[in-house]
Amino acid sequence: MREQRGYVFHKGKSWFVRYCDDVMRPDGTVKRKQVCKRLVVEYGGAYRTKASVKPLVQELLAPVNNGLLNPQSTVKLETFVETIYFQHAIENLRKCTVKGYRHMWERHLKGRIGKVALRDFRTVHGEKLLVDIAQQTELRKNSLKHIKAFLSGVFKQAKRLGILDGLNPMVDTSIPRTPEAEETYAYSLDELKKMLLLLEEPSRTVVLTAALSGLRKSELRGLRWQDFSGKELSVKRSFVNGEENETKNARSKAAVPVVKMLADAINKIREGMGILATPESPIFQAGNGKPLNLDNLARRVIAPALKGTGVAWHGWHSWRRGLATTLHQLGIDDKTIQAILRHSNIGVTMNVYVKSVAESQVSAMDALSAKMQSEDTCNDLATQPSALVN
Repeated sequence: MREQRGYVFHKGKSWFVRYCDDVMRPDGTVKRKQVCKRLVVEYGGAYRTKASVKPLVQELLAPVNNGLLNPQSTVKLETFVETIYFQHAIENLRKCTVKGYRHMWERHLKGRIGKVALRDFRTVHGEKLLVDIAQQTELRKNSLKHIKAFLSGVFKQAKRLGILDGLNPMVDTSIPRTPEAEETYAYSLDELKKMLLLLEEPSRTVVLTAALSGLRKSELRGLRWQDFSGKELSVKRSFVNGEENETKNARSKAAVPVVKMLADAINKIREGMGILATPESPIFQAGNGKPLNLDNLARRVIAPALKGTGVAWHGWHSWRRGLATTLHQLGIDDKTIQAILRHSNIGVTMNVYVKSVAESQVSAMDALSAKMQSEDTCNDLATQPSALVN
């Protein structure tokens, strides 16, 4: 096939090139048609002549002339995401992850993508897209990182399928600056002590499990009686949005040690359930036998019980951060904390979950920890919360 040079012209402040390309039609057939693309430079200055933009045209047409472009790559990015990528996601990712991706796509991306073809999406498009989202929404830096990762995954899949070649256009995009996110919270042992005195079952034991195991909310809901040996909790699943899922990653499946205080509290729950505590049933279950809705428990029971007490409810994940912070202040090495939280990356453990506290607070927590870990106190607390009242 004869090498194309393209028909170059300018209109207004833009340079354009017209050439022929193989385009995939909606019915899956391929048709040769004339297409027109706008070049990245504006007319004027150093780009006043056709000769001045010739290198840009040659770069654009090189894949076409070399036969390196797959006609499938001419499909709209929107079409690829909805018909190919999400099918891949459904087959390979957790249900809750796919649900989050769909929400992200529908709410923040689909309406901003436009009609750009898969192979025409470039780094500049990704950069502008992230800037637009940052300026038009209240999303923070981490949310923008998730959006970038999602789009990067889309182009990775296109490359795996042989539809695209070359650099992933999202690799060099930057994350726009956003207002600083509110500091996340980490509960202290002192707050745990106060909360245990205020709560009744099952809220008390659910909170105690979250505080002393570091399990995520979804993992707490996924616990079954067969996962509790008396000395450890085996994390085998998560429960999100009414559906059972795999754990977040392979590292998350590691067993979690259970201290005597927590073991006694969980065993007391099992005694109260009687014959309902079957191996397959949830440890924390609602009246219908399904996993307890912990968001409802926090909103309807825990938060009202804490109102006016000086202890506030900061969410289930604050217990996970609290455990990491307390262990760090007690002198536990970083790798051990990482193992207890089951993080695949120690940097996440130390940079995100461990919160710095003043030396006076460290001393106070050390003293409180020694008191809570003593055999007599642990036994009393497990059976009679009021034993901790001085």
